[in-house]
Amino acid sequence: MKRRPVLIDTDTGVDDAMALGLAFCSPEIEIVGITTVAGNVEVQRCTRNVHALMDRLGVDPRPRVVAGAARPSKLSLVTAPEVHGRGGMGTLTPPSAPPVKAGAAKAAHVMAQKAAKHGTDLTIVAIGPLTNLAAAYRLAPALMRSVGRVISMGGAFHVPGNTGPVAEFNYFVDPHAVETVLSLASDLLIVPLDVTEQLILTWKDAERLTQRPSARWRQRLLRGYMQYHELTEGFLGAYLHDPIAVAEAIQPGILHAEPADVSIVAREGPARGLTSEKAPTSRVRQRTQIARSLDAPAFLELFDRFWTAV
Repeated sequence: MKRRPVLIDTDTGVDDAMALGLAFCSPEIEIVGITTVAGNVEVQRCTRNVHALMDRLGVDPRPRVVAGAARPSKLSLVTAPEVHGRGGMGTLTPPSAPPVKAGAAKAAHVMAQKAAKHGTDLTIVAIGPLTNLAAAYRLAPALMRSVGRVISMGGAFHVPGNTGPVAEFNYFVDPHAVETVLSLASDLLIVPLDVTEQLILTWKDAERLTQRPSARWRQRLLRGYMQYHELTEGFLGAYLHDPIAVAEAIQPGILHAEPADVSIVAREGPARGLTSEKAPTSRVRQRTQIARSLDAPAFLELFDRFWTAV
């Protein structure tokens, strides 16, 4: 079976770690690169968390990991330690983050390189703010438009936001990057809260799925994340935002999507990060799609791989 090349751009928090774990355990895809971006935690910690996760899963050979943007395109960085823990991995405590040379240009260069090598076979999955992705489109727009698919976890269209009054976190952190990607991408799938909040992983699920001693670290990864949802949402459980986006790269069609003309509010203020849609008015705009629904049984069968890995 030919494996589809996938590059993952991540701000490695708890659900990012689950998404990466799922990707590492999926023979349908080959992870040809990982770029990190400041978001849930600072980019140095994001990069450290990727390596710590590969250590736990025994990933071999390892894909190249490149530290990308340390801050959003134009705004100050907002992180989410209350959601993901200070280090980004719940109550797990990976080693201290070593100094790394980070920058959006470095990540953009890697994305452009992979686009040149793999072309339409490549899928890019962005599960953090779009700072690196926007830099790649500015650096090499033609090459980036040759990418087969770009999947972005972000936005909230017909449900409340999870950051500020109306916005989803990734798009709130760097709305200017979202503007760039919306204007330049040729095949963009947005996976918003509208679809990622259709499924909840409960603490009982986590306890049932982590009976083996080798898998108990997943409970430590999830405990604080689930407690945050208990405080803010009223249930002891977790939304699986990023794993759902990665699942679409592994099994295309697990999400049902429709074309839309998407816009975002980039200015500071209460509407920052607000995403809205209207019916597409041209063939060009139909290159952007919004995920509407999830094949939940198919996703859960796929997601079991994360729990059964070492």
